[in-house]
Formats: sequence, structure tokens, C-alpha cells
Amino acid sequence: MMEQVSGIVRSIIYTNENNGYTVCEIRDGKRVHILVGTMPMLMPGESVVATGEWTRHPDYGPQFAVSQCKRQVPTELEEMERYLASGFIKGLGPSTAKKIVERFGEETFEVLQNDPLRLTEIKGIKPEKALAFGQAFAEHEAMRGVVMLAQRFGLSSLYATKIWKKFGASAETEIQKNPYRLMDSDIGLGFKTCDSIALGLGIDPCSEFRLKSALWYLLGLSALNGHTYCPREELLREAQKLTGAPESLMQNAFDGLLLESAIHVERQHPDRVYTHYLFEAERYCARRLIALRCSIGDSPVRDIRGWLADYENRHRIILDENQKAAVMIALENGVTVITGGPGTGKTTIIKVLIEIFQEHGINVLLCAPTGRAAKRISETSGYEAKTVHRLLEVAYEIGQDDQVCFSRNEENPLDADAIIMDEASMIDIVIMSSLLKALKPGTRLILVGDADQLPSVGPGKVLSDIIESGEIPVVKLDRIFRQSEESMIIVNAHRINRGLEPIFSTDEGDFYFIPRLNAQEAVKTVVELCVSHIPERFGFDFMRDIQVLTPMRKGDTGVHHLNAMLQQRLNPPHENKPEKQAGGVIYRVGDRVMQIRNDYNKVWMQLDRQGNLSDGLGVYNGDTGVIADVDMQNRILTVKYDDQRICEYTFDELDNLEHAYAVTVHKSQGSEFPAVVIPLLKVPPVLVYRNLLYTAITRAKKLVVIVGDPEVLRRMVENSNERERYSGLKERLCAQNRFA
Repeated sequence: MMEQVSGIVRSIIYTNENNGYTVCEIRDGKRVHILVGTMPMLMPGESVVATGEWTRHPDYGPQFAVSQCKRQVPTELEEMERYLASGFIKGLGPSTAKKIVERFGEETFEVLQNDPLRLTEIKGIKPEKALAFGQAFAEHEAMRGVVMLAQRFGLSSLYATKIWKKFGASAETEIQKNPYRLMDSDIGLGFKTCDSIALGLGIDPCSEFRLKSALWYLLGLSALNGHTYCPREELLREAQKLTGAPESLMQNAFDGLLLESAIHVERQHPDRVYTHYLFEAERYCARRLIALRCSIGDSPVRDIRGWLADYENRHRIILDENQKAAVMIALENGVTVITGGPGTGKTTIIKVLIEIFQEHGINVLLCAPTGRAAKRISETSGYEAKTVHRLLEVAYEIGQDDQVCFSRNEENPLDADAIIMDEASMIDIVIMSSLLKALKPGTRLILVGDADQLPSVGPGKVLSDIIESGEIPVVKLDRIFRQSEESMIIVNAHRINRGLEPIFSTDEGDFYFIPRLNAQEAVKTVVELCVSHIPERFGFDFMRDIQVLTPMRKGDTGVHHLNAMLQQRLNPPHENKPEKQAGGVIYRVGDRVMQIRNDYNKVWMQLDRQGNLSDGLGVYNGDTGVIADVDMQNRILTVKYDDQRICEYTFDELDNLEHAYAVTVHKSQGSEFPAVVIPLLKVPPVLVYRNLLYTAITRAKKLVVIVGDPEVLRRMVENSNERERYSGLKERLCAQNRFA
């Protein structure tokens, strides 16, 4: 239950300038309280009214954990003096503060704010110092205004800090002019929150920038859902629903965005609305892919069949004609796609190509869209693979439209004659565009992936559009080599891909189905499988080997509920395991967690097997690890990632993490696990399609257990029509080829 305490700040025990976390002492009459929480720029002498709850620290005793803090500048002369002497004004110490308050009394703050040159009336304060004092005071008061404004609209101090960092002293003015700027990615508020603030400030519901902001928000939401463009009628219809504005005014706002070049509509496709950066990315990809396809020179190997025969002898393997054709086509073309399901020999072809390139002095680089995918192909191929972000060298700055910048580009291309990208189905249009910008003319690009898996999380459907265009050479591998005799996982993956129901194991085997029609029973079964049944029967360790994959986030068999149930059994509370509750979730030492958004500036440390310590920047969406420490005193949570990187998160950054005992199928792309458990019960119709099920089971190397409704499984197998994605790359490739 929330309580309130109030008093005068007597001292600041600790403060973190980056996130505003503060430990302070306040006095209420004769009583003294210790307050802890996010209270940025709090100073001695301020009067505070704090809302929160009492807690007990094991070492420091009772503390009041603050959720909201209302502040007032001091009015008593003694407190004004203490406030000025607290250190927020550089060079203004206790003796100078005393002189200022004695000279100006109750007018002290007005003088500092509006007429700082009057400070020269005090002996020893020169004009330049007086102006510096005034500027520092004004900036501090502006920040206080932002904090007060944020609290007025129910925003946490974390958002106040972000707002201040973005706008500085003009923050309050900028927000008053256009609160929808708080939707920018470096602040991250949603449209409805910004809209509430705007309407609360008295902004006209039909103001043009409100309607433009709604359109822009919906286009961003469309991109988050995987589309590169949004149909015009759909966009305008949804914007009207969101704002309640008349059709004519919404059309005017739309035309305004067009005139500002904030959005793009082509003459030949007036029904398609793009953001400028997605339009440019899609158009660039089409132009560059066709150019690369046409710019290749001669094959580096004259007698390729003879070379392949020698390779087979050296490695004691036999390549089938389709695999040999894939190698030859990749050598003879500037851009090639090699696609196939699990066990069809894609990794073998990657190994062959790398060896050919290395033997003939061709500099080749191997990459994948995510860290997990890069790690997996490194382990299976024996060659180092980098993430695309690492390959392109993230510049750790944000460019226009909040897009990440890379050091490798057209002015500074990669030193490579050939690029092989594995798991190419995961690449989105923006990252593909960035990769193509970093390739020199004549560089071979070989895209390897499974076109039947889920498309990228980001906008576009790059691999399938390239394949369906017919403009880029494609080799489809369809013969199963790996595990076809002893494993039903790969057999069933191909059966599902052909629209056939899987064959389930009974006693011995690696592919099981456990029917459950009741949600509670299904969850109970999933938990017992992970906690005891699979570890006892198959010898798998949950934290290392078993992954629960679910189609959805919400519901009884969604990510949120399953993670809570699995945490309760696999990592229950313990006096030796510190924990922190944030956003209704408990983060405990020993928990399996996942980073859920790219953070290009996150610092990490890494200790290799030889004991050498290195550091770097960048933690990416989908990286998984285990919570190694929760430091309540310094409000720091430490995660040790699977690749041994160690990262620290302030408690205000915990919205970047979520539990990973269970993850969505989409988040599992590019990964492999010894065993997967897949609950299929009450799956929303929008997620009942074949390639989602196919992607889930192909994440497993040794064991698949499906728990749920046989009817849901049947409908997923039969439904080959996944949710439509709006993308124009296929048509652009076809059109571009006509002019090549």
C-alpha cells in the first residue's frame, strides 16, 4: 500500500547522474527519513512530498522507496542558503551562498533567474562569474520544471531525464509546443500517452501536428509489424479511428507530410505510403542487387568439377549434383541465393565455398543477422562468422529517422571479395540496404537460408522477395542428408512444409505430442517437462539445453505467464538470491533473461578462456544470458550473456530485459537448442500458420515435445497462408532488371 512522507532535504547520501537514482535524508520536524528512488537533481534545502512504500535494507535498515516525488524550491532563508551551497552551481560554495542570501533575502532566486549581474554587488563576484551562476541556476530550474511537468502527467523521473537530455533548457517550451515529439525513439512514449499530455495542455484536437503525429505513429507501427509501406486507405482509416478527426482534416495532414517529404508516395503506386527511409532502403536494395548480379568477373576456378572431386576425396564426403550446381552458380554470379530446409547441406556448401575462395586468394567474410545465428554457423562451419552489425562496424550514433549508422558504407567499403550471409531469411530491408552499401563493385554476395521460415522481425521480406522475383539465381536444396535415418525432427519438418501432419514418437524417439485441451493442464505439463521429465529421461539440463517456444506473448500459454510459472519452479525465491521487482516482474539472480531491443551503446566486458579481459559496445535484440548479480544498494543488475559478455543494467533500464525461460518463436530465429517444448493451445488465428510451426520445430537438434490441442496443430499444418506483409522489393527487382 502506497504511503506519503514529507520534509526538507537535509543531505544527499548518493546520486547517480545518469539515471537520477538518489539516496537522501529528509527531516520532518524531529523525525529523519531515508528516501531511495529516482529523484533526479534533488538538492539539500528542497521541500519534498514523496509517495512510495517502506522497505528494510539488510544493512541500512528502514528506507522509503520512492515512486513519485513532488518538490518545491525552499522559501526559508536558511534552506535557500543550503540549497545554493549544495553544489549544483559550480564555484558557488557555502560562504558565497551565505553572502548572496544575506544580500538579497527572499529575492535571491529571482535575482539569479532574471538579473544575475546584480550578484556583482557582492564583493569578489565579477560579471563573468555572476553570469555563469545565473546560467547554471536557470538550467537547474528548467530541469526541475521538466521533472514537475513529467510528474504532472504521470511520467516517471526516468522519462524526465530523457526529455532533459534531448531538449535541455528549452524542454518545457518544446513540450508545450508539440508533446508528440516525446514519441521519438530516444524518449519512447507512445502516441496515446503523448496525446493525453497534448490534450491536457489544451492543444486543439484537430491541430495539424496532432493529426500528422498520428499518421507518423501508425506508419511506425506498420514498420514494427514488418511492412515496408502501408496502404493509403488503411492508414487514413486507422488515423481517423485513433484521433476522431474528420476525413477532410486527416487528408490535409497527410498532404502536409507529403509536402514536407516526411512520407513518400510513388506515381505508379499512389496507394502505397512509405516513410522516406524505408522507401530509399527498398529502392536502393533493388538497384544494388541487380548491379552486383551483373558486375561479376570470371569464376576463380577453371576446372570446378575437378576441384570438387578433390574436395570430396580430401573430406571423404559425396556432394550430390544439386549441391555441386549450387557451388558453381555461386562462383559464376554476382548474387546467389541458396535455400533449403534443415539437413539439406547448406552448411556443407558454405564450407566448400569458403575453402575455394581461400585457396584462390579471394577474401571472403561470413556473417549472419544475429549474434546467436553467427555463433551457430561459426560452430558448425568451423569458420569465424560475425553479426552484420559487427561486420559493418556500428558507429554508435543515430542518424536521420532514428536509424543506426555504420562506419562501413559506400565511402568506406568492406575489404572483401565475397560475402556469405547465413540465415538470410532474418535480414530486413534496412540492414540489407546497409550491407549492400558496404560492398565494393564486383563483390560476390551469397545468401544462404531457409525461405520457408518466418520472415525478418524488421520490415520487409527480403529473401522471399528476391527468390520470387526470378531476377537473382536461386538454388533450392531438397535432398535430406543430415539425421534423416535416425531423427524424426528433420523428417517431420519437411512433412509439415509439404502440408503433411508430423509422425509422432511413442516410446523411443525424438518427436512427441502430448494432447492437452485445458490451459492450466497444458501449462502444468510444460513446467513438469522442463523441471523433471525431460531432464530425468533424456539427461538435458534446463538452463543449458531446453527452450520453451510459444507462438504468442499473452494468454495462459503465452510468454509472460509461462515465464512466471517456470521461474517459480526453476528459480524460486531464496535468501541468498537478491531480486528486484520492476514493472510487475521479479528479476532474480539465476534467472534466464533476454535483451529485447538493440542497444548500440551498452558497455560490456568479456573474459576469454585465457583470462584476458576485453570490452566493447553493443547488446542486441535476442541476446540471452543469466542474471549474475542484483546490487540493491547501487541499483545495478548484472547479466552474464551466453558468449561470456558481462553487462550492467541500472534498475531504470530493466525494461530492456525480459525473462527467457519461454520465448516467442519469432525471437528464437537463428538459434538452435538441444530440446524445445512447444505449447499449442488457444493460438490466435493470426498466428495459426505453417511456417511458424515449421520455424519452431527446426530450432531443435535432438528433441521436440509439442503440448496442446491436436486441432490447432492440424490447422497450422494446413494453413500455408501467413499474415500478409506489404513489401515492394519483388516488383522493384523486376522493374530494375528491365533497365539493367
